[in-house]
Amino acid sequence: MSSISLRIAELVQHRDSSVSEIQAIYGTTKAAKGSRRYQQYIGTQAEIRYLKRIAKLVQRRANCIHKLFSRYRLVREAKESKSYMKYKKIQAEIRYLKYQAQSFPDFTATVIDDIPSVSFSRFLPRRFAQRQTLRHGRRGAPPTLPNGQEQPRVYESRVKLKRRNRARKSNSTHNGNSGFDSDSEVTKDSGYNSLTDDGSDSDSDADIEDMNIERMMREFEEEGVTLSNPCDGTKEMMEVELEKWEEFCSFTVRQSRKENPSSPLIRIMQDPHRALKMCETSYFKTYLFWRVKHSRIKKESSITTRWKILSMVYARLAEEYMKEGVLYDMRNWIPQVLTPAFGLDDSEKEKSGLFVEDLCRLQNAHWVRDTEVFAHERLRVQLSPFLALAGCTATRPKALVGLRYEDIEFQLFPPRVKGRPPIVIMKLNLKRIKRSGGKRKRKVFAFYEAEDLACCGVTFILALALADGAFKNKLTSLRDVYSLVVPPDTDRIRLQWDEDWAQRPVFRDVEHTANGIRVSLTKALDYSKHRHHLIRLGRTSGFEKKLEFYDLRRASGKRLKEALTPEEHRQIMGHRGDVYERYYMPSFIDRDCQAIYLGSTRRDDLIRAVGRLVCHERAPKALTDVQKFDISRDPKLLELIEERAQCVRDLKDHGFPTIKSAKKTKWFEKHKSIQADINTLKRQLKDDLLEKSITEFHKTVHTAEVDRQLRGIRPVDIITPRTFEYELEERGKVAKLLFKPLDGLTEDQILQVRVELVDNLMGLCKKQETPHQYKAPKKRGRPKACRVYASTDDEEEEDVFQGETDVESDIDWETKTLAGGDSDTESMTSVEVKKPSVVPVLYCPFCKWVDVEAGPLKREHVFSRTDSLRRHIRAQHLCPQAAGEGFVCPYRGCSAFLGSALHFVTHTKHQHGLCL
Repeated sequence: MSSISLRIAELVQHRDSSVSEIQAIYGTTKAAKGSRRYQQYIGTQAEIRYLKRIAKLVQRRANCIHKLFSRYRLVREAKESKSYMKYKKIQAEIRYLKYQAQSFPDFTATVIDDIPSVSFSRFLPRRFAQRQTLRHGRRGAPPTLPNGQEQPRVYESRVKLKRRNRARKSNSTHNGNSGFDSDSEVTKDSGYNSLTDDGSDSDSDADIEDMNIERMMREFEEEGVTLSNPCDGTKEMMEVELEKWEEFCSFTVRQSRKENPSSPLIRIMQDPHRALKMCETSYFKTYLFWRVKHSRIKKESSITTRWKILSMVYARLAEEYMKEGVLYDMRNWIPQVLTPAFGLDDSEKEKSGLFVEDLCRLQNAHWVRDTEVFAHERLRVQLSPFLALAGCTATRPKALVGLRYEDIEFQLFPPRVKGRPPIVIMKLNLKRIKRSGGKRKRKVFAFYEAEDLACCGVTFILALALADGAFKNKLTSLRDVYSLVVPPDTDRIRLQWDEDWAQRPVFRDVEHTANGIRVSLTKALDYSKHRHHLIRLGRTSGFEKKLEFYDLRRASGKRLKEALTPEEHRQIMGHRGDVYERYYMPSFIDRDCQAIYLGSTRRDDLIRAVGRLVCHERAPKALTDVQKFDISRDPKLLELIEERAQCVRDLKDHGFPTIKSAKKTKWFEKHKSIQADINTLKRQLKDDLLEKSITEFHKTVHTAEVDRQLRGIRPVDIITPRTFEYELEERGKVAKLLFKPLDGLTEDQILQVRVELVDNLMGLCKKQETPHQYKAPKKRGRPKACRVYASTDDEEEEDVFQGETDVESDIDWETKTLAGGDSDTESMTSVEVKKPSVVPVLYCPFCKWVDVEAGPLKREHVFSRTDSLRRHIRAQHLCPQAAGEGFVCPYRGCSAFLGSALHFVTHTKHQHGLCL
């Protein structure tokens, strides 16, 4: 109250001064109406009235609480009085006035906020009320008795009191009034669950009383329609479709101005949002027609998806669903008019599945028969558990792409036989899953060490974690895990992650560093690269179909549906309703309907074998040299190459010696665009030709086989397996251990095989095979490439001119320094000049002695020409090294510190006899 009184005194003084100024200027207060001083005077007067009103209410509330405290001991008794109802009314008015304080200056609002919301229950001694309740029951302390006839009832037994209370409770329940004798009121009389601080019975009552209905209605009206909240991927697709709609509107405006400048369509299409919200079917049909004509859309389902996204864009702009009549019209127009007009493919996508037999074939091809060189061998190791987990969890692939170590937990349980190693269980928590019904419902799985090592995700994930040193206890091998013993006072041991590694992804990508290609610590492998690896692996395995991760999801969902209840199946798949039947159920019926009808012995295994994906080991895996030559003679490709050559000639005519020197010019951007078109066309032609070759092979191979056998040429009964040689010793051991038959081995021997497998997988995670074609790290602005090994053709020289990375372009040969760097002449002057006595061997010192992860062939490779070695060193090693703060000479036994790339070139020439 003292703060309110002080504030009122200040305001009265301010008001009096304002009145004096008004009277001195205008004569009277009414004459000053409309002026700034008059508005200040009115505001001050209103604030004084407001503070006086709230001060009066606070005083009345205090008097009311004092009266209640003097008459009643318990809250229950006080609620039945008229004074309490008066207190409630005063309290509600105070809350309303406190809400109005937001319209006054900050100081007044602060003063009002400091007023406590006093409750009558605060003045009741809680422990006293509790003691009275425990002694005398829910009815509280016995009142003063007017006569002796009621005295025995005060001290009646507890049994009788309970019977009477039950009867009272049942009567109040039948009457529809719970009163204050309900079970929820037992603790209220004790003071612990009594009235809230503002005097209401509950928080919900206080919220209702605080509500200003008119104000809330105005706010909700201003907010407008509450829009849907799609996921980020859907928002990106909506933005792309909106851009296409705006492009279509611009195209329509340009064409209309040429044909009919006074057309009203010009004014409409100049505002794309307005045109979209008009919801005219003619506009939508013309847009879809234009969309198909100016794109590579070949399937009806694709344009149907574009239409659905456009309808979502409309709903977001118009803040309402599209009219049902428009949807009905477009739903029938697309298949009946648009599809025949462009010959769109309306066939349904084949819903095939990769079952466990196919997964084993993939793993065998991945580790035994695959000759492709990964950028880093960790990528090869990562692919196996990714496939296994995708099949076992039946989840969408993007849920595994960003998997972090914190999403995985290894738990050790006691073995069934004492003295044996603990049972290793992996708990997998999938958080990044697709929303279902607007919500993300995470899924948690548990996996144990499988009998089939090739399909055991636990073993591979353990190898990745041990190779990274991700455990908090610094476990170094699987032997350390198996040596642990679960103590008898707990049911399990939980292996914790290192704090730094917990936030890092498990399946990581590679990056270019000064020492070559290394596995990134923070960058997760993109879904597109996972998909590329799976497609290439499917080609290696001989599958006719281009594999996708949803093949694993469909196969796993099929097996789960056969084994689980519908509710469990929908939970694992993340579906609602009949989504599986509509989008995942394969067209092939893998049941022996013949045996079911005829009553014969069922052969479901044969039926399922028919439904599996077609595979042949001799299927084409890559293009032949003849096919590559045919692609190089494609007319469209030759036309683009000629345009690129003409662009290069234009650059020379304008005085640019190299393409790189023409950066930020229109000729450079034109060359860059043409080069991108060439790369895109090449990739498209190669993919189409390979797909055609594979389809043609599977169409003719069996006819040729039958003809061969009819001529008497029988296939050999036993096919001699091919002998595979691997550059890295660890990969050979992994391939042998993964597919080693475990039948007949003891449990200790199987554990030893698993330990040896994990050790070799850990070693493989830190190795690299020698690439067939090693490319330089790309800089921002344009792609660059450089071959590692020698080449005698002229194509290499042409590629260098087309803009490959070269240290010479980064060095100012007049000042002998790097561009933007300091000279290092002091360190070069101390070099002792020596003429080499013998011709040096042309190997790369960085690959031979610095790159610890390089393969044996790369370490010992000898270049055939000095210029090839020079390009390799400058592009692969000196450019990254030059960006640092110097480096030590890579030659063995030489400890010279080199400050720049030019310093290394000079040092190598004089000290090691190699002129670069």
